[in-house]
Amino acid sequence: MKNLQETKLEELQGKTFEIIRVAEMLCEVCEKPLDRKEKPLRTVQILNREDYQNLLERASVHERAEIDVEKGKIYFYDHDFPGDIHAECIEKL
Repeated sequence: MKNLQETKLEELQGKTFEIIRVAEMLCEVCEKPLDRKEKPLRTVQILNREDYQNLLERASVHERAEIDVEKGKIYFYDHDFPGDIHAECIEKL
């Protein structure tokens, strides 16, 4: 996978992608993932520059956007701090 912003229109043009939102639940202490939830959002087809620009704009509201061109999937990542802490992080406190 690679960063969506690093891809060029030519790599995506004429292809269909499933957009998946990934919510990573992070530890309050170390800020590393505790859990991860994936939710399919929609399917998009990139036919022209306007479709490509719309995709980049949609991705800009998320913390990170990655693409797997071969599998036809785009992942929008967001982080959440649910108030939980890893057991090993509690021991360090």
